[in-house]
This record gives sequence, structure tokens and C-alpha cells, in this order.
Amino acid sequence: MAKIKLKKASNKAYYGIITAIALAVLILVNIIVSFVDFRADFTSDQRYSLTDSSIDFLSSDTILTDKILFKIYLEGEFPAEIKRLQTAVRDKLDEFKYYAGNKIQYEFINPNKGSVVDQEALKEQLFNKGQGIRPMDITYRSQGSSNIVEVFPGAVVEYRGTTVDHIRFLEGGQYRLDQRLNSLVQKGINNLEYKFMRVLAKATRQEKKKLAFLHGHGELGIPFTQGARRNIEDSYIIEDVKINGALNALDEYDGVIIADPKEKFSGKDKFILDQYLMQGGNLMVFNNPLEINNDTIRRTGKTHSVRKRTGLNKLLFDYGIKLNEDLVVDENYDAFAMPGIPKGFVNWYFYVRASGTDHPISSMVNPVKLPYASSMQFVETNNKVRPSVILASSSNSKSFGNAPLLSIAMENQFGENPVFQDDPNNEQNRLMLGGIMEGEFESAFKNRIVSTYADNPDAKILNESTKPGKLMVIGNGTFFKNTYYDSVAVPEENRYRYIPRLPRGNEIDELFAGRAFGNFEFFENCIDYMLGESTLLAIRSRTIDLHPTDKLKIEKEGGFYKFINIAIPLLYIFVLAIVVFVIRKYKYVKK
Repeated sequence: MAKIKLKKASNKAYYGIITAIALAVLILVNIIVSFVDFRADFTSDQRYSLTDSSIDFLSSDTILTDKILFKIYLEGEFPAEIKRLQTAVRDKLDEFKYYAGNKIQYEFINPNKGSVVDQEALKEQLFNKGQGIRPMDITYRSQGSSNIVEVFPGAVVEYRGTTVDHIRFLEGGQYRLDQRLNSLVQKGINNLEYKFMRVLAKATRQEKKKLAFLHGHGELGIPFTQGARRNIEDSYIIEDVKINGALNALDEYDGVIIADPKEKFSGKDKFILDQYLMQGGNLMVFNNPLEINNDTIRRTGKTHSVRKRTGLNKLLFDYGIKLNEDLVVDENYDAFAMPGIPKGFVNWYFYVRASGTDHPISSMVNPVKLPYASSMQFVETNNKVRPSVILASSSNSKSFGNAPLLSIAMENQFGENPVFQDDPNNEQNRLMLGGIMEGEFESAFKNRIVSTYADNPDAKILNESTKPGKLMVIGNGTFFKNTYYDSVAVPEENRYRYIPRLPRGNEIDELFAGRAFGNFEFFENCIDYMLGESTLLAIRSRTIDLHPTDKLKIEKEGGFYKFINIAIPLLYIFVLAIVVFVIRKYKYVKK
């Protein structure tokens, strides 16, 4: 009897020691982990991690110097899709807090709380006459009845006591709980880092770089560039400039845009552009060398292309880019509105849907629509400049003539699936439609100075670059042009405001035609890259793989996987019960 008691006591002591050791190990591991700072993202595209540029920004003590508050209006009872967005927003801001500390603050607010009067006042404030957060009305069925929930998918951002911006996680409108909404939510989640970093950059920017739109040579008028300006006006100071022969006309600008010029550049103006580039300037030339009259095509079914002869082509050639006076036709084309025919449009191979390259400017943008694009090539210059292709046609494309005749009869000749090459899959067929050169240039006026400035004591002639500059050329000058009617004059602000106009009936918008083009995003990337704003560009260039649910596979194999999920845990419990029973039987069996 004493032996049995002694044995029981020793067993208790043994199990007590084992338990104490296990607890001690557990506590020790927790203590060690609390002092070890690590994060792991096991996704292949690192979707839950911030880009290096964002981390550097948030970790800096000299950029984000004060607290910034995000008021997020995603609190309440929502469908699962919106709940997923809500969780993603919270997780992303927690990731921001990890690097920035208490300088990042956020709160979730329910806009449907309080009195009806307070709710309406808040919602009107959030909407901000269409410039703020636009509400979503989501229709869904529950318990046999149709319901509508109103959601304000956005945030108000305050910095140093003032509202600096609104963020829209999703665009407003009427939606149903379907795959389209699910895709929009996923896209919104993927863009969270960019949206947050964009407003952070805006709030903390102490000095904006200056961007000039050049005028005086028939360039795009101010009303036609409001859509593009809207996307960058918070980040840059935008001004409209005429050279007028002034040597220092461009000196104060970090970047200069020449958009679709139609008139000849004087020798003086070209010399001033040249010297701007020699001083490390950033020059962007968006140019159609040929003029096409769409009204003539619609009236007669054909038109001749006309050379503009602006004089820019010779200047660009001296820097190492040959811009051809041709038109590119491509199997990746868009429609051309043609009233008077049954379907209202024709297949227009001259409206090229250009694709990006691996360059950060274009690597992740949707196809860029280039109406009447011209091809280009790099030509040999000094070895101090680095050329890069940023836009190209498809492998089934070709250069169509030298100042050719255009006719809608081409649709009958080539059809909906045109073949422009003997080997349409050969990548060597791709034509460059946009390029950039970076480095130290040699002056196009070296040893041939413009006579007007030859004896001018104020003209300090630079024969080569004093510091690296950038030259970007796109063989199209209208890819970011909005219609005149999209620009509404605001006299009290002495400017225009861009308000997108949706096509009506069978009308086709000449720029977007209902497709998801990346024109404005590409334009924004161009500006950010040329002016050295790499933080946001790195985020936009990021690839996040989407893996949509295969509904057909779910229908076929869903039952099997449901059975596995239920059966395996039950089987595990059953086997474990048998093992315990057997062990107990042999352990306590009388010997």
C-alpha cells in the first residue's frame, strides 16, 4: 500500500515538473519574441508588405514631422465584400503605424449614427459637391427581400488641424453584390498603399516642383488638358508659359511639356529649349508629326495626312531620337465614331492601343490609346545618355506610309482581325511609340549658335550638359486630351475644372471609347518620373497578382471539399479517441 502511494506521489511530482518546464519554456519563448522585431510576408507578390520607398518615407524623422489623422467612414453593418475592405484598410494603416509610430492615427466612424439632421449634414460635408467621398448604394437580398445599404467608402485626412484631402477607396454609384463589385473591392484593396501615400506626400510636401505647359506654337489649349492636370495639380505647381524669345523663360521650371504643337518653332525658341536641357532640365515632347482631320473623314470617308513641319523633329534627331512622319497601324486598335452607318463606328487601326515595357513608367499601366501615333527610333549619339523604350506597338503592326492617305475602306480590306506582318508573333515587329533618354547631352547648337544670340553678352552658351537631364518623346500629342465640354470655366477661380462627360446612346468617346485605358495614369507616371518623384511611382509600378474564384470549379468540386473539411476533423477526433482508449486500457490493465 505504501509503495502504491509512493508511486502515485512520484508520478504527480514527475508530471508537475514536466508541466513547470513546459510553462517555463512557453514564458521564455514569449519573452524572447517580445524583444525580437520581425515581420514575414509569405505571399509571392508581397501584397501585405509596403514598398521600400514607403518604408523610407514613413520611417523618416524629417518628412512626416507631425501627427496625421485618417477619419474612415466604414463603420457599421455591411456586406462581406465591404467588411473585407474595412479590414484591409485597418490592416494597412496598422502597417503604416508600425513604421511611423503614433504619427499615424485613425478612427472608424459610422455616418449613419446620430439624428437624421446630423447624418444629412455629415454626408453633405463628405460629398463636398462631388469632390469628396461619393456614396455607394449596394442592393442585396436577405431573407427573401431586397435591401439597399448606403456606404461611404472613403476617408477624410487631417494634418496639423486642417483637412488636406479626401480619399476614395471605391467610386460611388449603384452596385449589386456580384463579381463586378468583388473585383472593384479587390482593386481598391490593392490601391490602398498608393492612396494613403499620395495624401501623405501631399500633406508633408514643403515645396512643390514647377511644371510648365509650353504655348505659342499651336499646342493643346488649356481647356483640353484639364483632365490630366486634375491628377497632378496637388503635387506640382502648374503654369502655362510662352518663350517669346526670352533666354530665361524656362529656367525656373523643373519640367516642361510640349503637347501637340502645330506651328513652326523659331530658331530662338529651339535654342532656348536646347539650353534648358543642357542645364539639366526635363523636357517632355508629346508630338504628332502629322495632322489628321477627323471631320473630313466623317464627311467624305477619307483624308490626306498633312506634315506639320514644326522643326522639332530635327532638334530631337540631334539628341538621338528620330521621330518618323508616318502612322502606325496595329491589330490592337480602337473604334472610330462614324455617324451615318448602321453600327455607328468603324474599326480604326490608326487608334493604337500601345502597351508598356518593363520601364517603371509603363510597366503596370493599362494599354495607352494613341490616336494617329508615329513610330520612332533611337539613333547613335554620345555614350553619356541612356535610352529606354516606354511604349510600343504589338508584334502585329507596321508603319503605314509617309504622310499617307487615310480611308475607312481599310476596314473592308483588313477586317476585324487584321494581319499586318508575315510573322505576326515575331517580337521584332514591335515599333517604338515612346522613349526616354537620360544623361548628359551634347547641344544641338554646338558650333552653330543662333545669330540673334551670338553677340548677346547675356547668352551663356552651353555646348554640353552641365548636369544630367531627361528627354521624353511620345509619338502622339493628344493621348491625355479631354474634350472641350469636359472643362467647365470657373470665373471666380480664374481657371477651368474638369468634369468627365459620359458618352450618350451610341456615341463613342474619342479618347476612351468605354475601355479601361491607362492614358491619365501613364501621363501621371511620366510627370513623376521626369521630375524625380519616385516614391509614388514605385507603388504604382508594383505587381499584385489577382486569383479570381473559379465558380465552375466550385460547382463541380465544392461538395467534395466541404466533405473533406467536415470529415477530416471528425476522423482525427475518432482516431485520437481510439488511441487514448487503447493507451488507458494497457496502462491500467491488471497484471
